[in-house]
Amino acid sequence: MKLHIEFLEPKLPLPNPKYFIPFFIAFLLLFMLIWWNWAKAEIPFTDINCIRACIGEASSQGYQGLLAVAVGIRNRGTLQGVYGLNARHIDREPKWVWDLARKAWQESKYNRIHSATHWESIDFKKPKWAYKMKEVYRYKEHIFYEEKNQD
Repeated sequence: MKLHIEFLEPKLPLPNPKYFIPFFIAFLLLFMLIWWNWAKAEIPFTDINCIRACIGEASSQGYQGLLAVAVGIRNRGTLQGVYGLNARHIDREPKWVWDLARKAWQESKYNRIHSATHWESIDFKKPKWAYKMKEVYRYKEHIFYEEKNQD
């Protein structure tokens, strides 16, 4: 007597494309909504975050460049849109750069060398938002802008 064993593979129902595509689109939209809210979350306006942002934006521009960015951050009053905050090189910068950035951040409390709230590197073409603004200051690789008067 021979024993014959058959292995049955479970047959999973394949998703019906009629339902799969709408569910996939819904999932994608939900993911995008969650990401958008996360990306727009307010970044704490702490001294350390502001110093990190200064380093990320202007570590190669000396004290005056760090001060110019620090003043721009203070004028803006938020770190929203300050891309240097997430620059990869921040934590690799030497101690003297951190010391300069701390000093610039402290001085920016009382030495407002410009009135700008936005800035851009000269390495990039002029962004769309800058056409609605007025240039108020330049230093090395940055151009600083403020909103035009609505008179």
